[in-house]
Amino acid sequence: MSESAFVWFHNNSENSAASIRFYESLFGWKASAGPAGMTMLARASQPIAAVGPKDGKAAGWLPYAQVDDVDAATKRAVELGAEVLQKKTRGPAGDFSIVRDPGGAAVALWQKA
Repeated sequence: MSESAFVWFHNNSENSAASIRFYESLFGWKASAGPAGMTMLARASQPIAAVGPKDGKAAGWLPYAQVDDVDAATKRAVELGAEVLQKKTRGPAGDFSIVRDPGGAAVALWQKA
């Protein structure tokens, strides 16, 4: 697997409107409508994150790390002790899975479409 980097962040919010106002005020990020009820957050013209309802998930930030092959990365994560929280899913920009590391933190493994 090649070197991975966090390339996206999703905020699963209990109050999306309040979260959006907070990040606009704190960092000067600009909000715009996104897919499937999400709001995109951008600095300058570069989208960097999305805010959406928590939909039964724990509230908080979920980082997305880019991988070459989401199936291989998910398999390797499980071999290293991760638990799969969400099997491979097609998103707006590619495929992703979500795993929980052995310490309890979740991370999305994302492969660009």
